[in-house]
Amino acid sequence: MDPESDRVGVYTTQAIKHAMAMLLNTMLRQTRIHMRQPLISLDPANIIRLREQLNIYSYQFKMATNTFQQDRCVLSGKVGGMKDDVCIALQLGVYFTELDAQKQ
Repeated sequence: MDPESDRVGVYTTQAIKHAMAMLLNTMLRQTRIHMRQPLISLDPANIIRLREQLNIYSYQFKMATNTFQQDRCVLSGKVGGMKDDVCIALQLGVYFTELDAQKQ
């Protein structure tokens, strides 16, 4: 809950995006992420979209547009008009499930 704006949600700061990406990357490499077979979805294209987004999601270097800004390195899958919403949803689920498991 954001007390300043009275909104509920998750701050996806660069630090949280980095932690989510590293955790998902680790779990994928350790084969700790599994998809239900068959995957049930209202839109069967979601599984294709997830694979495409995971392939594109990466660090991107952004040059400062003026002298008052700094060059940045950001995690994103928004390349060439693509989106990263399904990838982010998977990362959020993995990240907060892992945090919850560590609390117990």
